[in-house]
Parts: sequence; C-alpha cells; structure tokens
Amino acid sequence: MPVYILGPIYFVHGALELEFGNAKMELVSSDIQFYFLCSLLSLFSALIVRSIFFKKPSISTSLRLPPSPPSLPIIGHLHHLRPLLHKSFHHLSSKYGPLLYLRLGSYPCLLVSSPCTAEAIFKTHDANFAARPVSPFNDSLLLGNSGFVNAPYGDYWRFMKKLLVTELLSPRQIERSRAVRQQEITRLLRQLIQSAAKTEVVDVSALLTKLANNTICRMVMSTSCSEEDDEAEKIRNVLKKSFGLVGKMCLADSLGPFKKLGFWLFSKEVNEVTTAYDELLEKLLKEHEEKAKNYNDIEDHNKDLMDILLKVYHDENADFKITRAQMKSFFAVIGEGGNGARVGMEEGLTMSLSMASPIRCLPSVYFNPFDDA
Repeated sequence: MPVYILGPIYFVHGALELEFGNAKMELVSSDIQFYFLCSLLSLFSALIVRSIFFKKPSISTSLRLPPSPPSLPIIGHLHHLRPLLHKSFHHLSSKYGPLLYLRLGSYPCLLVSSPCTAEAIFKTHDANFAARPVSPFNDSLLLGNSGFVNAPYGDYWRFMKKLLVTELLSPRQIERSRAVRQQEITRLLRQLIQSAAKTEVVDVSALLTKLANNTICRMVMSTSCSEEDDEAEKIRNVLKKSFGLVGKMCLADSLGPFKKLGFWLFSKEVNEVTTAYDELLEKLLKEHEEKAKNYNDIEDHNKDLMDILLKVYHDENADFKITRAQMKSFFAVIGEGGNGARVGMEEGLTMSLSMASPIRCLPSVYFNPFDDA
C-alpha cells in the first residue's frame, strides 16, 4: 500500500518542482528581455541626442550658405514637401528665393529655380557639383559605385557622359531612332483605337510609361519590354522590383544615424535584384556578341547602344577601358530611368489625367489610318 501511495506523491512533487523551475526560468527570461529593451532604447536615445546636439556640421559654418526655410531635427526640411514635389518646390522658391539650401533627412541639397543659376552650376561649376557619395553596396549593379550615376567624378564618369550624349541623345542618334519611335507610337495608337471600338477605360499614364520603356529599351538593347514572352516578362519584373527598391534605399539613406540599419534591412533584396540584373544583362550581352560575330560588322543604322559599348569594350585602343560590370551598371541605370518615367507622368501637369478621372475611349474614329488594308 505505501508503495502505491508514495509513487504518485513523488511524481506530483517532481511535477511541482518542475513547474516552479519553469516559472523561475520564465521570470529570468522576462528580466533579460526587459534589460535588453532598456539597453536598446537607451542606445537609440543616445544616438538621437548625439545627432541633434553634438554632431559636427558636415558643412563649415564659416561658408555663406543660401537662404533656408525653417527646419526640424533629424528630418530637416521634409515637412515642407507635399506629394506634388514640383508645387512644393515652386512654393518654397517663391517665398525664399531662386537658390535655397535644403536638408532632406541627412542629405544637404540645393534647390535651383533660376535658369541663369542652373546654367552656372551645370556648365561653369560642373566639376564642383559632380561629387558622388560612396554607396554601401559597391557590388550592386544598380546601386553600386560602378554605375554612371553613382560613379565618382573622373575619367570613367567623363567617358560615359560623353558616350551617352553623343550616342544616345545626339541629333544623329535621334534621327536614326526615328523608325523605332514611329513603330512604338503606331502601336500605342492602334491600342487606343481598339479600346475605343470596345468603349474600354484606358489608363493613359500606364500606356505612355510603356511607350517610354519600349522606346528606350529598343534604342539601348534592341529589346521591347512589352512583348508577350519570357524575356520581356523578366525585364518587366526586374524593372518593377528595382524601382521599388530605389525608393526604399532613398528612404533608408535619409535616416541619418539609422541609415545603416535601413541598409541592413534591405540588403537581401538588393542582392536579389543585383543577381537578376546580372543574369539578364549577361544574356543580352552574349546575344549581341554572337550577332556581331555572325554578321561581322553591323551597319550603323542597326546598331544600338549595347553594340556601341561592346565595340568599345573589345577595342584595345579605346580612350578608356571599361569593364563588363560597368557596362551592366550603365544599362541597369538607363533601364531604371525609363521605368521612372511613370513618376514624372503622374506628377507632371500635362500627364495628371489618370489622377483626375479615367479616360473612356469612344468609337468616334470611323477611319483607321493604321489599318493594313
């Protein structure tokens, strides 16, 4: 009998000890979490106080800075900005003058609204304003220092600027790309006429964005972004991800002492976009190299910017020897610039149609000038 009684008693006693032990462990764990949170809050508070009161100014106070509107700690002049940036800038320049000093988060900026001042900055003092901040993602094709936008002022930056102006934006190149632009505009008008026949609602902003993307992609790499194939779908997905990522990185970079934390949060996404860009652009570069080998010498009017850069890349006597990574970064930035046309269309005065009300196409066109018949 005692054996059968003591067994459960010992079992219950052991369970009680185990329960009390778990309670003690939970209390200890809660204490550790509490102390950790207190330490973390103390660290953040110290960083905020240091950034506000004890941080040395990045710009010498002895310099005569342009006039500046009232600012707030940490965010600077961000509270003056509204969703329509051009209206916010116009209001600030009308109130404080054509040349303003702004601090957007941790970024010092100049707001220029005078044509004479802008000409002096971009022509007379171009070298003084060409400095670029060092990117924490040096190996990234889109955000690294090997791209044209983020590259430091030097031989590479001057070479790529000259190449961009002479081969992509020159009157000769614009004339050569006339056929491309006519084809893309014709495609857009065909789509509008088809929508009119069906009385469909049309997102003009999206169509104009597609027009800009397709034109730039065909001028740069002879590839359209709106085709219904796997390669075009990959291009669209990469552009969409990269455009969202650039916005996140700009936000993280404006956090001042906390920007390293923001970079760390988005580092995985940066690596994914970089890998996708690298694979896509490497495939396009190899296709262009194979085309150049098969046709020996491509006619000038059929050359795109990728063909021109590859010719410079393989030329041993070129003025500047570019690397493959620099070419990929250049095309990544150009592609992102075309995708960013949507921002200007949604915020511009003449392209704000989709923000007011959708446009419904009515079948008022009885004669189709683009009919093949």
